[in-house]
Amino acid sequence: MADFDPNVPVGALTITGDFTAAVLVEEVPAFGVGNLVLDPTQPFDIKVEWAIDGNVAELWLTALSVASPDWIVTAYAESVGPGPELIVGTVNVPVLPFASANAPFQYSTTITVPPNTLAEENPGDPTVSGVYKLVVTVFLDSNLGSLGYDMMASATGPVIKVEDPN
Repeated sequence: MADFDPNVPVGALTITGDFTAAVLVEEVPAFGVGNLVLDPTQPFDIKVEWAIDGNVAELWLTALSVASPDWIVTAYAESVGPGPELIVGTVNVPVLPFASANAPFQYSTTITVPPNTLAEENPGDPTVSGVYKLVVTVFLDSNLGSLGYDMMASATGPVIKVEDPN
């Protein structure tokens, strides 16, 4: 599920945003089938792609880029059951120049989550479940002194299990 704000798809002035991808990139096991069980001792990547469209998209993004030249892209892991809730990675992505010459203006980045960031379940220890829901946000702060010009989006990713294969 993904949400984007502002999202004004109708009227004389339109601007819309959409996550085109917020996916877990992992090493595929020997059988060639990906799964959602990750080795906590290995890094993993979250690939994020989004696009901004509409007849005021270029104006809006150009105006915001003066004060805030970067999108702030952050990945969070929220424990399902007992355990930590934390930021697992953040990257900045320049607002300008646009990746494409015309709308939709497309952006992409990869957040690498370092090894040993997420704790696995320890049987008999009721404090860590080892199960996490991933959420990614992209944020552009308007700094224009008034609410309503910021751009923010979130995408809820997969639920993963962290388990050392040894």
